[in-house]
Amino acid sequence: MTGQALLAFLRELRATTAWTVAADDASVRWRLSGLTWQATVIVDRRWLGVEFEARDPATGKLVTYDIDTDLYDISQEGQREFAAEIERDIIEFLGNLRKGSMLRGTGGVLVFPLDGSWIRVVRGRFLTSASAHADLAVARGNGDYVVVR
Repeated sequence: MTGQALLAFLRELRATTAWTVAADDASVRWRLSGLTWQATVIVDRRWLGVEFEARDPATGKLVTYDIDTDLYDISQEGQREFAAEIERDIIEFLGNLRKGSMLRGTGGVLVFPLDGSWIRVVRGRFLTSASAHADLAVARGNGDYVVVR
């Protein structure tokens, strides 16, 4: 069943809280947090996702990044491979966060490894954008960075 590897990984992380959303136990929500970040991971029979946000304590600027199965119904056989890819991405994302591989830059920037690339997330005035880079130095660009804790 889709989501089992993710649930096992979350149990390994010893998430702070896990609670059931649906009365039929079809959906589980985990809340994780650190000093400057928080994440919500949702595992449902039709949807998987992580909602991540990091706040710069000096400026208060918030940067968000989501990985999810979008509007695809992953309970459908044709979406199982896609769901497995998303599940692997979420596990890798949280694992890299745990290892200290995620960086927060000044001005609302996150840089982290995912699926063989370095992802750069930039919060603009109205929109947040993400781009993939082969090289960490290119993904970082200019500015100072700290490990997201």
